[in-house]
Amino acid sequence: MRRSWVLASLLPLAALAACHSRGASGPAPDAGTWSESSGITFIEDDYARARSEARAKGVPIFVDTWAPWCHTCLSLRAYVFPDARLRPVADRFVWLSIDTERESNADLVTRLGVRVLPTLFVIDATDERVRLAWPGSLTAPELVALLDDTVDGGAPRGPLAVDTAITRSSKDGRAAECVATADREAPRMPPGTALADVLRTGIECAESLPDSPERQAQLARLTDVGERVASDTSQPILADDRSDLYAYVVGAFGTLGRDADAKRFARDWSAFLEAQASRAPNPTSRAVFDAHRLQAYLALGEPERAVPMLGESEHDFPGDYNPPARLAAAYLAMKRYDEALDACRRALDRAYGPRKLRLWSLQADILVGKGDTAGARAALQEAIDFAARIPLPASYPKQLDAIRTRLSELRVAGP
Repeated sequence: MRRSWVLASLLPLAALAACHSRGASGPAPDAGTWSESSGITFIEDDYARARSEARAKGVPIFVDTWAPWCHTCLSLRAYVFPDARLRPVADRFVWLSIDTERESNADLVTRLGVRVLPTLFVIDATDERVRLAWPGSLTAPELVALLDDTVDGGAPRGPLAVDTAITRSSKDGRAAECVATADREAPRMPPGTALADVLRTGIECAESLPDSPERQAQLARLTDVGERVASDTSQPILADDRSDLYAYVVGAFGTLGRDADAKRFARDWSAFLEAQASRAPNPTSRAVFDAHRLQAYLALGEPERAVPMLGESEHDFPGDYNPPARLAAAYLAMKRYDEALDACRRALDRAYGPRKLRLWSLQADILVGKGDTAGARAALQEAIDFAARIPLPASYPKQLDAIRTRLSELRVAGP
């Protein structure tokens, strides 16, 4: 997944502190993560070491840029990088993992221009030229094919090339072209991650355009194809990517005014996620689905269903800020403000880096709900003060602007 805030209409902005990018969940990996199945060893947060080892071996560096809140990142870590089908490429790279929230990684994140999580890079260890920057996830076979093309000096081919072209048109602000290409290409694309990506990007672009009969028709066609693909269990895509497509389709149904379809598909979505979580081989793999399960329950108007699973994750991962942050969002939706505040404070105590801005925004939302406008202003000011002391990668400057705007509005509102 490459984009995060698909269900923004269902929550206050800050309540999505626990959500994802195209792409949010679970604990951080241990340093030096190694998978016996794939033969891949990740160096954690040490670019200099990775480059030195890669130069000594005469191989490129594979860089996984991620964050603890990014469920798609954690899906890759739980379900793709350990996959035995990656073993043929294990020795062709030095594997590096970069937590983009850590201040020590800020210079590298800025140099790489990371704006989407996850983004997978291949970097020449000699001259540091970026050979590949792939925003999003892939299945293990798709990743092997992409890496084969990269090592051979080629570009993504076939469906991945269509995916790349549509992503570029979206990034460049050519939304009408993005929608037209997705509308034309999606019905004739083969199954796989690229198809899911094209549908999600096309839906997102369509929702950004001014309303018109043509835009409505295009969005309806993309939504109907998206529903078929998400519901098709034979599609060779990661469960996280299938879930993300569910989220986009639910949001598009709402945009089209098809509220009954949105509610029906959200129920299918929640059932799919619960089945995936029940089959997860360990707590880390299960927690990958926490963020989307919360979104699905919110879409259904049933946030209380998220409380037991998030309590379980907080118990399993006591140092991770995501479970209490998501609990705070659930309790906020339930208007259980004191419990929401307690959960948010636990999250803030455990969080680090720029993600804390979203947590203070969430705290402000809770305090506004509780009727404590002065407390909400103080929380937003704390976020602004903190932001002045740290680097702000990717989309965080825009979020900081939103926090400043919100604070100004609350000052005008008075006590």
